[in-house]
This record gives sequence, structure tokens and C-alpha cells, in this order.
Amino acid sequence: MRGMPPLKALRVFEACIRLGTFTAAARELNVGQPAISHQIQALEKDLGLTLFERNGGVINPTAEALAYHARIASALTDIAMATRSLRERASGPSLTLGTYPGLAMFWLMPKLANLRSSDSELSVRVVTAERDEHISLDSVDCAILFGDGRWNGMEARMLIPEVVVPVAAPSIAAKLASLSREDIFGQGPLIHLEDPERRWFNWDDWKSHRARNATVASAGINVSNHGIAIHEALMGHGVTLGWRGVIDDLVSNGLLVEMDDEPLTSERGYYLVGPGDFIKSRLGTELLTALTAEVSLVSPK
Repeated sequence: MRGMPPLKALRVFEACIRLGTFTAAARELNVGQPAISHQIQALEKDLGLTLFERNGGVINPTAEALAYHARIASALTDIAMATRSLRERASGPSLTLGTYPGLAMFWLMPKLANLRSSDSELSVRVVTAERDEHISLDSVDCAILFGDGRWNGMEARMLIPEVVVPVAAPSIAAKLASLSREDIFGQGPLIHLEDPERRWFNWDDWKSHRARNATVASAGINVSNHGIAIHEALMGHGVTLGWRGVIDDLVSNGLLVEMDDEPLTSERGYYLVGPGDFIKSRLGTELLTALTAEVSLVSPK
């Protein structure tokens, strides 16, 4: 054991190799990039060799670094799994899950309630943030994130494919029932989601696919997350884009009405994302079962 390098430095090194950049490792470990560089330098000093080649702003792992990572990665996974097992034995099973506010409010919480009803000793903590970079995968057991299914160093399981349709409260839907798609787009009122990175479908996408002859969109309301958009629609303040899977209960209970029978679809969706040792664990399997129960998945087209 006296020959072991600093474990903190090993943890940083593993994240740098797995995620591909110092910046991504700093984000996952919730530290500044200088701290990452310091730990890598400490490990290089301890080992007596260079692990990353620095060329201006580009940092690439050396052959020695890749070979070293291949040897230690499984050992670090074993440490994580053994630690998780002991923690559960000492304090009872626990789950910390990160996701977006709207998804937590309108879709996740009832499913977690069902999970806890089958395991009354399970302690569940949900943390939310509007942007992925504010959900540290290093500080949660898993997360439900939107994307294409590819997260560096993580495993992902599809939960909800991207199938999007305009929805409104029954009173608004009745008023707009006789209007064309172009008139709905122009008169609204529309509820717009602020999404500078254009990750999700928005009203411009709906126009280009479903209302090509429309001109100027209804100004309507601008909100910062899906949860607020759905709430505004429920209050009768306008039409928003809703993700099937998330809004299913609201539609089936008559609280929202789908305004179009031709949804927008893509290859993206909401995924359960986490380390392989968690996704494949007993708790990970039970969580995936709870999250996919009674969810009708629609194949993208």
C-alpha cells in the first residue's frame, strides 16, 4: 500500500481519460480546472512520467496514460461498487438522482413514489437544474437527461423518445379548434421555451414541418423551462409544445388537450444516465423498471 499513488489524483486522472478533457473532468468533479491540473501534475510527479502532452490549449493522453488507465479502471469500479454496498448496509439503501425541474414535477415523482412503495427503506433525493452542466454526474447516483444516448464514460437507457405535440387547456383548445395550423402559429397565444442551444424542438421547428405558410409567430409568453411551460398551459395561458410520455397523465385526465395529431419526432429523448456499476446494480435495475412501467414508447421516425 505504501506504493499507492494519491487516491484523489487517481480519481481525477480516471475522469480526465474517461471524459476526454480536463474541462469535462472539472465539471463532473465540481472543481475548477486549475485543481484538475494540480492533481494531474502531482500524479505525474509520483509516477515519474508524463501522462498528458500539452500543446497550446490541447491536452492529449500519452500511450503510457492510456495503458495505465486500462489497468486501473476496473479496480476503481470495484472500489466504487464495494463502497456503495457498505454504505447501503450501514445506512440503508439510498438514491440520489439529478434531472430537470419540469420532468421531475410532471413525470418523475409519481414513479419514484411507486419505487419507494416497493422498498420502504429506500431514501430518495432528487436534485434539479435547468442545464446539464449544473447536474454533476459525480455527485449523483444517476440522472435523467435529454440527448442522443451518448455520454462519455456512462451507460444510458432510453426512457422517453422525443415525440412532441402542441397542447393546451381544454378552454383554449376549444377556442382554437377551428383554426388552421398557420393561424394557431400566428395567433396563439404561444408559450415559448427559452433554449439558446436549441436542444429541444421549438415553435420554429413546428412551423417548418407543420405550418410552412405561417409568417410571424405569436409573441405569447417566454419561459425558462418545460415545467413552467406546462404549468402556464394548464392555467389556460396559451399553447405549448409537450413531450409525450411526460404529459400523458395530464392528457388522459383531461387537463391538457393535444392540438395536433401529427407529432414531431427525432432520434433524441430522455435517458437514464449513470455509471455502469449503478445501472447494472439491483437498485439501478429496480429504478429502470419503475421508470419504464406503464410508459408507451413511440419509435422515432
